[in-house]
Amino acid sequence: MSTKSLFKVLAVLMLAVLVLSACGPAATEAPAATQAPAPTAAPAATEAPAATAVPPTEAPKPSGKIVVWGWSYDSFEKPGLMADFKAQYPDIQVEIVTYKAADNYQNLQLAISAGQGAPDVVQIENSHLAQFVELGGLADITEQVTPYLAKMSKYKWVDAQKDGKYYAMPWDDGPVVMYYRRDVFKAAGLSDDPTEVDKMVSTWDGYLTVCKTIKEKTGKNCFAHSTSNNDARLYEIALWQQGLGYYDAAGKVSVDSPENIATLEKLDEFWKAKVTSEEVPWTDPWYAELSSPDKSVATIVEASWLGVFLKSWIADKTPGLWGVARMPAFADGQPRAANDGGSTLAISAESKNKEAAWTFIQFMLGNETSMIKQFAYNDFLPSLETTYNDPIFGEADPYFAGQKARQVYLEVAKVVPEARIYGPQYTLMNGYVRTAIQKYATGAMSAADALKEAADSIRLETGMP
Repeated sequence: MSTKSLFKVLAVLMLAVLVLSACGPAATEAPAATQAPAPTAAPAATEAPAATAVPPTEAPKPSGKIVVWGWSYDSFEKPGLMADFKAQYPDIQVEIVTYKAADNYQNLQLAISAGQGAPDVVQIENSHLAQFVELGGLADITEQVTPYLAKMSKYKWVDAQKDGKYYAMPWDDGPVVMYYRRDVFKAAGLSDDPTEVDKMVSTWDGYLTVCKTIKEKTGKNCFAHSTSNNDARLYEIALWQQGLGYYDAAGKVSVDSPENIATLEKLDEFWKAKVTSEEVPWTDPWYAELSSPDKSVATIVEASWLGVFLKSWIADKTPGLWGVARMPAFADGQPRAANDGGSTLAISAESKNKEAAWTFIQFMLGNETSMIKQFAYNDFLPSLETTYNDPIFGEADPYFAGQKARQVYLEVAKVVPEARIYGPQYTLMNGYVRTAIQKYATGAMSAADALKEAADSIRLETGMP
């Protein structure tokens, strides 16, 4: 190739390069370095849209009909608790069938034996509870009552359980106190101040001394304690305060134990001193002894529920004449506390609506508001101890001359020992012991022989050791 031709080729190549450069994108210059701005909060990350909150599904409330047996349901109806329950559980229909206590138990036993006809909920006194637990006619509600075991009076659970399972919910307590007539104490030259009376009757020996003084100075009896028709109630109270009973924790009959014999012999000292009357409790002559404005007995040792009976119908014409003290101890240093009576609510094993039945029981007995409303109406001390800080327990009672009687009830209720009076065979045991007391009190047999006879009869009939 000639020099001239080579020059032409090079010229064409240079021209092509210039054309291609002119058609390409302009080069971007690197930005000049700048001072970094002061740190600021990083911009919030864009959140995903929040999911629409779905309210938790509320468990449906129990519904259906339940049938309730017993005799104390005015304590639910009169304070408005049935209306309160209906407002909260509108789909539960409650039919209350009122029976006297004896009829209630007879009908319940028949229904359990027949396997049909039992109610969903039934009222049972502690004195009869273990009998029905033993029959197997009550539903196991251990899971339901477990949260309440530490909230209720401990001794109230003894009769409600068997083999570690629970079959009833406590309702009310029966802490035993001593009611006394202030006017009789004054007439005998004794102080009627509750604190002073409490000191005078600190033991059964001190109580006997007071009774002797009253009899000598006024001619009045201290309390009714029949020898020929004794119901064993005071004897059971005296056993209970010592943690004794008709059988022990192992199920062995203890009716003829040395401690039980000594307790009966202590009560005999009141008979021998002739400071008691022969009237039979819960009869017209007994009511007359308590209600008379000028011929009354001086004292009566009984549960706190007697207080409302005194002021509402037994001795309603004697306001201001009564006072309340703790019951005497069997010996110095021992408890001045016992229990007598009290009720529970249970669910029958054959109930077809146990959920609604428990809802009813829990609302009435496990609810502080419900129990306070009942107490304001009936003055029966709740078993639910979480109610005890309510101001109602500190109110002065005009019937007891302005004394804060409920404070005495609480003081006693908190120290009631466990005892084994009310067992599966209570009715049978009580019958034999009543007969033994009467034989001893009338001089037919010694205390040891009478109680041994009773104990042997119980062992023979029940098979208990």
